[in-house]
Amino acid sequence: MFLIDSYKFINCSILGFLHKMEKKILLLKARTGMDDPSPPMSFSFLSSIAKEKGYNVLIENLNAQYNTKTNEDIVELIKKETPSIVGVHVFTNAARYSYELIRSIKPYCKLLIVGGPHSTACPEEILDVGADIAFIGEAEISFKKFLDAINSKKSFKNIQGIAYKDRDKLIHNGNAEIVNDLDSLPFPDKKINRKSDYVKIKDEINNFGQILSTRGCPGKCTYCFTLFEKCFRVMSAKRVFEEILYLKKEYGVDVINFIDDAFTINKKRLYELCDLLIKSGINVKWTCGTRIDFLDKDMIIKMKESGCKMIILGIENSIPKTLLEMNKILGINGVTNPQEYVKRADDILMWCEEAEMRVGANILCGFPWETVENMKDMQKYINRIKRKITQGFYGGVLQPQPGTIMYDKYAKEYGFERWWKYKKPLFKDDYRPLFMTHYHQFWDHLHNNFFNFEKEFFNEIDKLYKIMGKWNLYIFSKRRFKNPLVAYFVYQTTFILSNISMLLFYLSPNLERTLMERIKKFSYRFKFRKGDKRLN
Repeated sequence: MFLIDSYKFINCSILGFLHKMEKKILLLKARTGMDDPSPPMSFSFLSSIAKEKGYNVLIENLNAQYNTKTNEDIVELIKKETPSIVGVHVFTNAARYSYELIRSIKPYCKLLIVGGPHSTACPEEILDVGADIAFIGEAEISFKKFLDAINSKKSFKNIQGIAYKDRDKLIHNGNAEIVNDLDSLPFPDKKINRKSDYVKIKDEINNFGQILSTRGCPGKCTYCFTLFEKCFRVMSAKRVFEEILYLKKEYGVDVINFIDDAFTINKKRLYELCDLLIKSGINVKWTCGTRIDFLDKDMIIKMKESGCKMIILGIENSIPKTLLEMNKILGINGVTNPQEYVKRADDILMWCEEAEMRVGANILCGFPWETVENMKDMQKYINRIKRKITQGFYGGVLQPQPGTIMYDKYAKEYGFERWWKYKKPLFKDDYRPLFMTHYHQFWDHLHNNFFNFEKEFFNEIDKLYKIMGKWNLYIFSKRRFKNPLVAYFVYQTTFILSNISMLLFYLSPNLERTLMERIKKFSYRFKFRKGDKRLN
């Protein structure tokens, strides 16, 4: 084990020793209880870079939906493979689980590096937990320079975007250099991921169809944290199209999922990509997410023509004060106030319905200024728009992330500083009850209760998310069963079982697991059934 506690030691000992070792990197993600259906894009990007530098790369995403390995298995893997570098990716919501993994593997790691959103927001904490180096921000350039330094036995002191300790003193080399030309990035190396971790059903091969084609966002939402700062950059339409062809050829993917924060911001590029897809005649469908102030009727029609089958809209909220306080309104494209914002969302839902475009909506509530009446108004709003939501409601209850305005402004006042370390966990292990699978997916978000909600408010926001969950159950059933009677039976049965699961969980979490775990696993087999074509 090597400890980075002096700059001289970094240069002389670690770099010299690692230079002589077999070049092997192990990248890890901890188990959190909420499965990853798709491989982490960060691992795919970093693997491409590492291989260019002569490294063999191993991946273990313990959170992959079919990966059953444990932290103990990873310890044994490290003993067997003796990687020269071990890297761990950390999200704030999963920091507790990631820290357990880091502590368990630390004694067996020669050099332990950590990256991801939480490493960016809290690099010193990451080092205190046991990392030798914390990566800050998007890591392609800093990771490449880091490997170059090891290969050439040079120091790390001029590498932007990393932090480490020198004799207990924090050395922070500033923010990472950003990749301005996204076309210069190699295709993500998805082959490094085991298909068996993500694919059991044929259609799940599309889990490998994710593309990140932009970075950054022009928005300044007070709740949002991003690795990519606010510098908005786009990959060219031609480069995106080439990656689509690559994924189709290499994996047989026929559905592309663009995971950009707001895919439609650059209208010119969007139209160029749509034209390439239309003219090529390739049989590929695609999905994306976007802001409502960067979408119009003509764009929806063009997207539909080019194969887009679903859009997730970042509606977030309809309460005027919340829209203003969260900085959701940029004052562009005809959306300059909360009333125009809600009207634009209504128009988009109507346009999507006319185009037979499947649509989902992100909804975010639980801000400290919201009231009981606000939640009742949100319930009315969701009931009003839900029949146009044919994919589902997403989002959650606000979880203040370090590095955001919401966290910086309210953490001390409400006593949730470093909540990811000190807040009592809601679950004893990585099992999540049945009702969270299909019905009340954000139950844990709500019960974190960062802003000490009064009972009446808590009950109303709980009711709001149950309304959305019940609708999700309905369209889930309808989309997967052509026979309306069968679909209705599945919907009602799952709804009843979810409520039984919730009741059992309140009585005894162990009892709920004993009675419901098999039912939860059984329900998964309907995940990719084809049903009503209007909803597929």
